Amino acid sequence: MPADATPPLQSPGFDLDEPGTYLYSGRASTRGFRLNRFALSLTKPANREAFLADEAAYMAGYDLSEDETALVRARDWTGLLKAGGHLQAILKLAATLGLNLYHIGAHNTGTDADSLYAMCPRGVSATPEPE
Repeated sequence: MPADATPPLQSPGFDLDEPGTYLYSGRASTRGFRLNRFALSLTKPANREAFLADEAAYMAGYDLSEDETALVRARDWTGLLKAGGHLQAILKLAATLGLNLYHIGAHNTGTDADSLYAMCPRGVSATPEPE
């Protein structure tokens, strides 16, 4: 295989049909409104610091339900999506905790982030130069 050729995809070792894709619909956005408002608040550095200093107090300020609070504490990424969390919002929470999209995807598929990363057919070797 030439050096610049894309390697063939390997079987990920788990069933890609389960648990399935969680659709983010109008109904889901309504259900997850408080959860998404909380997670999106973490775009501000001061809010991230406050959350990391006292998670319970910070979440209380967003009127999260007991179930939503439990999902955040458990770092249950799949549960957060099922509860109406928008992936981009939940990613803000993950990033605040030093995690990334691979951790969320791995949780959703029942594997670990390193295994999921190793299965990815592409990698970024450089960023484009500004024009």
